[in-house]
Amino acid sequence: MPRYVVDASVVAKWILSGEPYQENTAKLKEDFVAGQVELCAPALVVNEVANALWRAIKLGRITENDAKEALKALGEMKIELYQSYWNEACQELGIACKLGLTVYDAAYLFLAEKTRASLITSDEKLYESAKAHFRILHIKDYL
Repeated sequence: MPRYVVDASVVAKWILSGEPYQENTAKLKEDFVAGQVELCAPALVVNEVANALWRAIKLGRITENDAKEALKALGEMKIELYQSYWNEACQELGIACKLGLTVYDAAYLFLAEKTRASLITSDEKLYESAKAHFRILHIKDYL
């Protein structure tokens, strides 16, 4: 069964309408719920998605109550979450420095490498920076 590390740029699209690649992200979610793919993420995905929803609340795209309900629903999906510890953070920092990315983005790449999964993202900069070095798939190519 295919296994993916999913990042916040994809997960947030499950909640926020009108985003690019909505059909592709919906298909990934459907496949996960149907048990056709496995999804995991660094634990930081929770805060990154919550922050994306906070920004959407400020822009009037979603209500606070709907955002909270969406976060609870995501928790019920049981995406496998991995915590980073100090040793992992050292490796994530190395990836970030090598590729010119944030440590947050590097955490997704590190987890993909650690779990022998492909990272699936809609973040163009992350994708372009990492595609020559890591297994990574842009959500636009997921069908």
